[in-house]
Amino acid sequence: MNKRGAATGTYERTPPVWSGPGAIGRYFDLLHNLVSRAIKQRYKRSVLGFAWTMLNPLLTMVILTVVFSAVFGPLVPNYPLFVIIGLLAWNLFSLGSTQGLASIVDSGALIRKVAVPKQMFPLAAVGANLVNFLLSLAPLALVLLVMRVELTGAILWVPLGVALIGLFTLGVALTLATLNVFFRDVRYFYEAGLLAWFYGTPVFYPIDVLSPRARAVLQWNPMHVLVEVFREPLYAGTAPGVGIVATATIEAVAMALFGWWIFRRYQARFVDYI
Repeated sequence: MNKRGAATGTYERTPPVWSGPGAIGRYFDLLHNLVSRAIKQRYKRSVLGFAWTMLNPLLTMVILTVVFSAVFGPLVPNYPLFVIIGLLAWNLFSLGSTQGLASIVDSGALIRKVAVPKQMFPLAAVGANLVNFLLSLAPLALVLLVMRVELTGAILWVPLGVALIGLFTLGVALTLATLNVFFRDVRYFYEAGLLAWFYGTPVFYPIDVLSPRARAVLQWNPMHVLVEVFREPLYAGTAPGVGIVATATIEAVAMALFGWWIFRRYQARFVDYI
């Protein structure tokens, strides 16, 4: 109770820190600081630092191309380009969701001391990987240049593909971050499942090589259409089909809404478990 409240017998409710005038600016400042911290921690004490953002997809592309080009190369023109585009889309999802999963538990000390919106931590994890993703477009540009692949006006669809992958990733990160607070085994199950998910997504192979039954199963993999929405304008130089865009949009929005709902439902109990 403040003095005025004590004198008059009425109480003045102190507005929450994250509401009222300037709230948007405070949210942005917090998000900016959390994203900066996540990026710096990722490359802390690394000799090459941010260069790994560009080297990692390049090295992975080289390895996958060397191993699988004899099998898929004759079926897929410009196979290295096909692989690196798929890798960039997959890395944005896998790294963002994995780091988002751990974001609440790893920030437990800060959350217990300072009243901040908890959803900012998974959001910052996804945001930090969006920044890394933008930096990793440099090796993609290099591959396009070396393979003399010309871009078309379809490149204007690329931001939509990135936004949908980011939205889907945020939904997964919010869901897993909530589950990880109450069940620490979630991290290990997810890391194991993520490897199977990678091989179940046409990142380095065309879907045409699969049997009809496997293709039918793959339709239930949301990352399949999300990768295609990003890859089609860059690899084929054409706009993604309306059906693919619609499916990817529904999946991304539905996952984000579900993640937001489950996070909001249980976030009040986080402090008892972190």
